[in-house]
Amino acid sequence: MANSEYEYVKREFEFDRRLPPSNWIVVRIDGCHFHRFSKIHAFEKPNDENALRLMNACATAMLEKFPDIVFAYGVSDEYSFVFREETEFYHRRESKILSLCVSYFTSVYVMKWKDFFPNKELKEPPYFDARAVCYPNLKTIRDYLAWRQVDCHINNQYNTCFWMLVKSGKSEQAAQLALKGTFAKDKNELLAQQFQINYDDEPAMFRKGSSVYREKVETTVKIDDYGTPIKRPRLKVTVAHVDIIGPEFWENHQHILREGKFMHEFVKKFGIDRILPPCNWIVVRISGCQFDQFSIIHSLDKPNDETALRLMNASASLMMEQYPDIVFGYGFSNEYSFVFHEKTELYQRQESLILSSCSSYFTSCYVTKWKEFSPHKELMQTPRFEAVALCYPKLKIVCEYLSWRQAECHAGNQYNTCFWMLVKSGKSETEAHEILKGTLSKDKNELLFQQFQMNYNNEPAMFRKGSCIYRRKVEEFAEAEGGDNGTARERWDVKVDHVDLGPGFWRKHPWIMTNCN
Repeated sequence: MANSEYEYVKREFEFDRRLPPSNWIVVRIDGCHFHRFSKIHAFEKPNDENALRLMNACATAMLEKFPDIVFAYGVSDEYSFVFREETEFYHRRESKILSLCVSYFTSVYVMKWKDFFPNKELKEPPYFDARAVCYPNLKTIRDYLAWRQVDCHINNQYNTCFWMLVKSGKSEQAAQLALKGTFAKDKNELLAQQFQINYDDEPAMFRKGSSVYREKVETTVKIDDYGTPIKRPRLKVTVAHVDIIGPEFWENHQHILREGKFMHEFVKKFGIDRILPPCNWIVVRISGCQFDQFSIIHSLDKPNDETALRLMNASASLMMEQYPDIVFGYGFSNEYSFVFHEKTELYQRQESLILSSCSSYFTSCYVTKWKEFSPHKELMQTPRFEAVALCYPKLKIVCEYLSWRQAECHAGNQYNTCFWMLVKSGKSETEAHEILKGTLSKDKNELLFQQFQMNYNNEPAMFRKGSCIYRRKVEEFAEAEGGDNGTARERWDVKVDHVDLGPGFWRKHPWIMTNCN
């Protein structure tokens, strides 16, 4: 830590919100604007098998990555992940669990896109929101999953009828009117009589959704001296399309959950969303998870990889374009803070949805843009980001929060510059740490100058000051037809800068925090 005068913003305004102990945690991930996304990418209606298999592959990766997830259920662009009740994943910190899960899921979705759509380019970054809900016992967990499967059946039966009517020549409005007020048996009759379709013969994945869990399978662990395989039971992640409302599945898979009985709709009352306080500035801080390992695997330059930082800035720029309520962003290393103006009503200020969608969209942009910035480097590991939401009642405190982050940038970069110069000169990492232990800023400047003839102040501003991103007005000239004089128009453009965030910056850019449009 830099131990600067601005650190009170962390001490007084950042709080860990921990989910209650001895509760099962369900993280439900849902696609953002997937109606548009599916249309842009020409998904088949009512179900696109490849899109569903891609979702299942993401869910499988989640269970392989996070051992505390014991079961997952998915339908359409939604997936629910059940964490065991005794989990201490991230010490049950809600923002960490939400943002990390949705970020990893998004990252896998983008990275695996080509496996399922080899002939389709991603035309826009997909992203997801998420919420965490706690359930006190196994009975309510069972009914939660039953509720989701009931919804799957109702929606899929309706959509099957709707799209068959549309494909037969009806308009979408006429199809909706034809189905208005119909029951399940009416829809079955419509499909059978008009289209000779038995709904029960439709693929189980469409009708029942997808369940992902660990199944005990006999696996060969070694071959004995006589060439005989030695087998042992092992848990393997499995995807199945089965009924999870009735007792049979759970009786045959008692290692996952136990049987219980509650009314399905009862589970909804546990899903209470935390609303961030009104008239407060909201800061969403996104940080790379295990990026030390990520940087080693991808051979990022030390102490700073300019390409990696420019990729972070490009992702932040896309965030500004996607979310008009973001008025300012500040980032360094693998971290970015986004300031939402105090009047924002994004997601009605529901914390879980703001956190998860921001984390997901940033991750999606990062993975999508990777090849543009590192064309000769394959993405070897799935990048993922965690996020936290902070509220500040006064603009002055927001500015001091940003000053604190910039002080952290300076202290961290100065230390890392010294550390890696010592390591590159032949010192071990342990020796470099020992040399720098207890040194002040001026000591580090002297070390760099005397041993390496480096003036720290001449290092690139992006490394020393971080990157700030904001909108500014630019004038563009439009030529008129027929040789007449053109007209000048103003528009807002996203700018990335590397400057001191002291009072002088805000005096020169008063519109950033005051213009909420």
